[in-house]
Amino acid sequence: MKLLKLFTENEDINNLYKRQREESLDFKGIPASSGIYGIHPYPAMFHFMIVRKFIKELTKEGDYILDPFCGSGVSAVEALKNNRNYFGFDINPLAILITKVRTTPINIERLLNVLDNILKMPVQNYEIPYFDNIHYWFEEKVIEKLAKLRAKIFKIDDIKIQNFFKVVFSETVRKVSNSDPNEFKLIKRKIHKELNVEKIFAEIAKKNILCLLDISNLNTKSEIIVEQKNVLDGLPLEDESIDLVITSPPYGDSKTTVAYDQFSKLSLKWLGLYDNFEKFQLGYKLKNIDLDLPSEELYKCLYEIEKKDKKRAKEVYSFYYDLYFAIKQISKKVKTGGHVIFVVGNRTVKGIELPTDKICADFFKQYDFIHEITLVRQISNKRMPVQTSPTNIKGQKASTMKYEYIVILKKI
Repeated sequence: MKLLKLFTENEDINNLYKRQREESLDFKGIPASSGIYGIHPYPAMFHFMIVRKFIKELTKEGDYILDPFCGSGVSAVEALKNNRNYFGFDINPLAILITKVRTTPINIERLLNVLDNILKMPVQNYEIPYFDNIHYWFEEKVIEKLAKLRAKIFKIDDIKIQNFFKVVFSETVRKVSNSDPNEFKLIKRKIHKELNVEKIFAEIAKKNILCLLDISNLNTKSEIIVEQKNVLDGLPLEDESIDLVITSPPYGDSKTTVAYDQFSKLSLKWLGLYDNFEKFQLGYKLKNIDLDLPSEELYKCLYEIEKKDKKRAKEVYSFYYDLYFAIKQISKKVKTGGHVIFVVGNRTVKGIELPTDKICADFFKQYDFIHEITLVRQISNKRMPVQTSPTNIKGQKASTMKYEYIVILKKI
């Protein structure tokens, strides 16, 4: 449908949305992958200092925290460290696996002994998990060596230790594949060199064991529950049971922002965990644009995008439609007086910046939340691409997000 022009041009409403630049939240010089967060790279990872700050300021020990887009478990670790109970959900099986490993203390000597056994243990019977294009993404020698490692890991009886080495294996898969490990998307590396699979596996394992020291001596009574779950299907929690929601939802549809599915696919194929989760990502199913979402800010942008590209306008609308429904599910779980911290980035489509922070504030207001403030921080440590090619035309690049918007809301 053709969008109606329902707004006033050039209206300055930043004050209405209470944006405030907060340089103290930039955390320059403190990588998001410090300590325990060095276990397995993950796209667009939450900065742990943000999570820590708001958990301490807005909750007390024993309170319940929810992250419905938990990714690699930054909020889970911070809940564990600060004696808060926690529920984390994500549709990506790799994210759930990484989160479980990051929140599970394991005896370091046991891990070193198992690692030694993996490297020395001979293996004769092993299976290769053949999947589409396996020989495109992996050299024949690499396939055989990965298959042997995989067989050894799957024989480990202790599920916690097995999960630990599955995560080591996943990172190894990324390092030894023909895909560029510095890219989110599956892009073949330009220069190929011979790789020592066992050596890389051992190096990653030792690095992760050191990272795990970050939680090895924790004395905590926290209940940490992490499950693969789609927020659009509803959340298995009682209404009004959560003290704080702290999360960083996807910035947009996976095809044009962060390709979580492509980042995870090779690892999940090797681990036997691939389940086409990308089909359940926000905005995957296209919808016709309708005037049924409560955000004038959104329709301003859709109006401009539709003038340039009707299909892209529909894709943008579909993402925000799903995000609105996710917010509806999340809102029900928050206690009166509880808070929501939504950390978002404002991407650009067809030259139009989408103010996701303002749109989310609009959405939450429909469910008895007041928008207290939006704090703006510069992204200096988040693993994001500096430029993208949204047109897929060689040479045409667009800058990606330089700032994050921390939208703080309270249920009344």
